[in-house]
Amino acid sequence: MADERREVRAKIRTYKDKQTGEDKNFYATIGTAWVSEHGTKIKVSLDTTPVNWDGTFFINEPYEKKEPKSETHPFNKQVNDNLPADDELEQPIDLKDIPF
Repeated sequence: MADERREVRAKIRTYKDKQTGEDKNFYATIGTAWVSEHGTKIKVSLDTTPVNWDGTFFINEPYEKKEPKSETHPFNKQVNDNLPADDELEQPIDLKDIPF
């Protein structure tokens, strides 16, 4: 067993599901944990501590990152394709014209 990285997650609030009306918990990743090579020790490193946290956390296997549903919406792709390239601009942009 090699060093395995795990997510450290804590419940930070409870909310009401709009569809079912039931109470649900919202969890946030607050750090990382590593299981030792022999599986006998766990090293925990917290990156943050939630406000009003009761000190309880869970060590979970990392979640798989979800694939995006689509690359780019067709409308956005059409708009981006019609934009001129930087070297095709008629005039350089004068940064003094920006009001901030």
